[in-house]
Amino acid sequence: MKKTFFIVLAAIAIIIAAAYILLPQKPVIARDLSIDTSDVIAAKFITTTSGWDKWWPGIKISDKQYSFQDARISIEKMTNSSTYIKLQKDNLTFNGEISCFADAEGSVKFKWDAIDQSNTGFSSRLNNYFKTRTAENQVAEILLSLKHFLEDEKNAYGYKIYLNHAKDTVLLVSAGTYPAYPSLQAVYNTVETLKQQADNQGAKQTNFPMLNVTQTGEHEYQVNVALPINKRITPVQKTSINNIPKGGNLLVADVRGGQNTVNNALAQMKIYMKDHRLVSPAMPFQSLITDRITQKDTSKWITKIYYPIL
Repeated sequence: MKKTFFIVLAAIAIIIAAAYILLPQKPVIARDLSIDTSDVIAAKFITTTSGWDKWWPGIKISDKQYSFQDARISIEKMTNSSTYIKLQKDNLTFNGEISCFADAEGSVKFKWDAIDQSNTGFSSRLNNYFKTRTAENQVAEILLSLKHFLEDEKNAYGYKIYLNHAKDTVLLVSAGTYPAYPSLQAVYNTVETLKQQADNQGAKQTNFPMLNVTQTGEHEYQVNVALPINKRITPVQKTSINNIPKGGNLLVADVRGGQNTVNNALAQMKIYMKDHRLVSPAMPFQSLITDRITQKDTSKWITKIYYPIL
C-alpha cells in the first residue's frame, strides 16, 4: 500500500514538475493571419485611429480605447507599419504590437504579438495559461473580423469594384479639347449630335452615353464623348468609330453622387489596379446612367465607371 502511495505521489510530482517546466514563464499571445489586400490598404486601417474606428468588431470606449467581449485594448503608439497596444484581461496586461508586412503576392501578413510581464508562481502560472489561451482566441476572432472587412473592396476602397465583360463593341466617339472642365450642357449637346448622326445612318443606341475627361495641361482638357451603337457607320468630321473587343475585361465601380464623387472613385480604382497589379490598355470612361441635365440633385446621379484591363 505504501509502495503504491509513493508511486502515485511520485507520478504527481513528475506531472507538476513537467507542467512547471513546460508552461511558459510569462503569458504570451502570438497570432498571425494572411489577408488578401495590399500593404497600403493594410496600413490605412491598422495604423490610424480613423481606420480602427471603421473595422473594429467590438466597442469603441473613447479615443484609442476599445473593448472586445471582456478584453480591453488601448492604443499606445502608431508607426508606419505597426500599432503598439495594451490588452487587459482579468489580472493580465499584455503589451505588444500589431504589425503588417507583404506576404505572398496580393496578400499581407498581420501579426499580433504581446506578452504579460508578471512573475508568478506555479498555481498562478497554470491559471494564467488558460486565461491567455482565451485571450489568444479573442485575438484570433479580431483578426478574422479584420480579414472579412479588408477583403470586401467596398470597405477597402470606398466602392464595390468588380469584374465584368464588354458587351457594347461599337462606339461613335467625339473628341475635343476644352480650356476648362466641360459643362454638362456641352457634354449633352455632344451626345445629342452623336445620336442624330447615328439615327441618320440607321444605327440604334445600345447603352448610356459615355464620358472621359483628362486634364492634359493647366488650361487644357481632352474630352471624349461616346455613344454605344449597334453597328458601324461612316463617321463625319470630328467623330470616329472605336471598337471594343467583345467579352473584353472591364473593371467596374457603381457610383452614386456628383462629379467629385466620380473623380474620387476613379482615383480609388487606380489604387485598386496598382494594388492588384492590373494594367489598362485604354482610357477609363463614365457611363452616364442618370441624365444629369434633368436631374439637378447630384446626390441622385448614378454613374458606372469602366476601366478596360488586360
